[in-house]
Amino acid sequence: MEKFISLAFHLLLASLVMFQPAICSSNFTDQDALLRFQSAIEVNPMNTIKGGNWTAEANFCEWIGVVCSNRRQRVMALDLSHDITLAKANLTGSIPPTLFNGSLTDVDFMYNNLSGSLPSDLCSRWPNIRRLLLSYNEFSGMLPETLTQCKELLVLSLSHNRFQGSIPRDMDSLQKLQELYLGSNNLTGMIPRTISNMSSLRMLYVGINHIEGDIPSEIGKLVNLNEMSLQNNLLTGEVPEEVFNISSLQVLSLRGNSLSGSLLPSSELSLPNLEILILSDNGFGGNFLQYISNFSSLIRFDAGKNQLSGPIPTSLGNLKNLRLFAVASNQLTGETDGSELGFISALSNCQSLEILILEDNPLRGSIPESIRNLSSSLQFLFAPYCQIRGHIPGEMGFLKSLTFLELSDNDIVGNIPSSIGGLESLQRLHLDNNHLEGPIPNEICNFTSLGELLLRQNRISGSIPNCIGNLSRLQKFTLSSNNMTSVIPVSPWNLEELIFLNLSLNSFNGGLPLDMGKMRAINSIDLSWNRLTGAISSSIQELKSLSSLNLSRNSFQGSIPQAIGNLKGLDFLDLSYNELSGAIPKSMEGLTYLQNLNLSFNKLPGEIPNGGPFANFSALSFIGNEALCGNAAFQVPPCKENGKKSSRDMPLRYYTLWFQLKHQNTGKKAPVSVENPPRIEHPMISYRELCSATNNFSESNLLEAGCFSSVCKGTLVIGTDIAIKVLNLHIEGAIKSFDAECEVFCKIKHRNLVKVISTCTNTNLRALVLQYVPHGSLEKWLYSNNYNLGLHQ
Repeated sequence: MEKFISLAFHLLLASLVMFQPAICSSNFTDQDALLRFQSAIEVNPMNTIKGGNWTAEANFCEWIGVVCSNRRQRVMALDLSHDITLAKANLTGSIPPTLFNGSLTDVDFMYNNLSGSLPSDLCSRWPNIRRLLLSYNEFSGMLPETLTQCKELLVLSLSHNRFQGSIPRDMDSLQKLQELYLGSNNLTGMIPRTISNMSSLRMLYVGINHIEGDIPSEIGKLVNLNEMSLQNNLLTGEVPEEVFNISSLQVLSLRGNSLSGSLLPSSELSLPNLEILILSDNGFGGNFLQYISNFSSLIRFDAGKNQLSGPIPTSLGNLKNLRLFAVASNQLTGETDGSELGFISALSNCQSLEILILEDNPLRGSIPESIRNLSSSLQFLFAPYCQIRGHIPGEMGFLKSLTFLELSDNDIVGNIPSSIGGLESLQRLHLDNNHLEGPIPNEICNFTSLGELLLRQNRISGSIPNCIGNLSRLQKFTLSSNNMTSVIPVSPWNLEELIFLNLSLNSFNGGLPLDMGKMRAINSIDLSWNRLTGAISSSIQELKSLSSLNLSRNSFQGSIPQAIGNLKGLDFLDLSYNELSGAIPKSMEGLTYLQNLNLSFNKLPGEIPNGGPFANFSALSFIGNEALCGNAAFQVPPCKENGKKSSRDMPLRYYTLWFQLKHQNTGKKAPVSVENPPRIEHPMISYRELCSATNNFSESNLLEAGCFSSVCKGTLVIGTDIAIKVLNLHIEGAIKSFDAECEVFCKIKHRNLVKVISTCTNTNLRALVLQYVPHGSLEKWLYSNNYNLGLHQ
């Protein structure tokens, strides 16, 4: 492509330079140069040159992209960004030197990938340049100070490049300049105060740079200024009052700086023509909203993420043309704490209002019934984290054009009104984290365009309406942390576009459907903490897009289906705390993206797979299963070979006999039957109880660790503190040591020895449950420098 630029411009512009109008020559030379330019083009995506009207039969001044002088009909300019549309050709390289033709007045290279720096003698080469449009390229380097010598410039567009340095100090030399676009570069320094001398300036865009300092008050002298964007810089200080004297100003964007102050120091200031005012992401304070009605032509207003305070005034109703009102993340309130939000009623006078954003303000009021009078064009009502109280008024259903209703994280009570079904255009309904109760109304199924239904963390009860299957465009459905009961209907499983489904933390019962394969787009399913039973259907393999599956804390039975290994995109799988049995499918070794696996507290037997993602899992993924074996890294015994039994398979009853013998007072030992052991007086403590007492044997509960064992502190459900001594089964001779310790405890009884409360053992664990000694051991008190015993002690 670089070859194209160099060759094409050389052929065309070198010819034009050779045959200037001062030389008596036919205009045929211009046509000939253009035709040679046409023949050199290698890429012409829109076919405007190769297949357009660039023919010898047509007047070349009428060719697409060619601009001629009116008097001599000589070529003055080529527009290569629009008419020739080389933007999509991905042009690279620098501007060819042959382009610098003194007769050119308009240069438009926008939307290419041209690079390099601008020549310092640009203005001497283009003394008559009026429009220099180089935006959306990759030009770099400093802005030449000599740019100010292009005295005929009307439009200078250098935005969306990589220019550095500061704005030239003598920019005010461009007395004819009307539009200045320097945004989206790496410019630094300050806004030159001499800019006030550019009396013809109408457009000033220097946003998205690194410009510092304050906004010079001299800007107020730009009496013809229509649009000014200083957004996303490093500006500080207050906005000078003079800015609000520019009566011609229509657009003012100061977003994303560090500006402060109350903004409007006088109620008499007004910008009668101001249509767009963007002040978000600054540090403005006070309550200048009381003066906002002075901007009678206002269409868009955004002051989000500031420090505004005080009530939102009802005078907003005077802004008849208002389409967007956004004040998110401030400290604004309603006019009277706890009452209806009067400003919402006032906004009913704004018949063009489309977007209302109130997020994260302590409004502390209720939605008035007059909300029905809001603009029929209202599409977006966004008010989470606003401490909104009371009920959702039934009149909300009159907002026929509403597409997004966001009222989550408030204090709304009562039922979801059935009249909400009148929101026929609704695409997103977010009501999560409120105090809503009662059933989900069937009218919610009228939202045929609904894509998101978020109702989590409420007190909604009853069942999911069967008609939910009518919401064919639903992509996200969350109903977690409610009081839902009954069986999950089949209809949600038929939603082909559903991506996220979360029904966790409810009381759903019944089982999963046999056919789950219609949800081809599903990415995440969370049904944890319910009362679901039955088997996991092998049809789950049809959910090819599934990456997260959480079925934990239910009562699922049967085996994990082999077909689960076909879910190749799965990265999270939690089946813990169920009643699953059968071996862990070997097919799961093929789940190469699986990062999180939890199969704990089931009834899974057999070998834990070793391949694939299992190399990255720990013992925590498998604890609480009584008959697993495999790799020692999972803290399970090795699997049996050739029918031989490991010494670790000794049943618990052999050990508990020793504790029974300890309580016999006679010297004569009565024979004890292994098949019918005597009644054990020690309390039986299950492995689950120990896990619960120690937070799954968390390191924060560890008291000490030795070669053969470690000791953890735990607290039983009844409140008793215990110490659990857990044998390290991977150490050779550890079981022998455990046997010896049990035997000693059977034979010795002394008031200064810690008491044995119980034991717990299975194929994965050998543990003694001991009395907890809160003050530590005698050794610590005798030999530690930090502890001392008195003489009496």
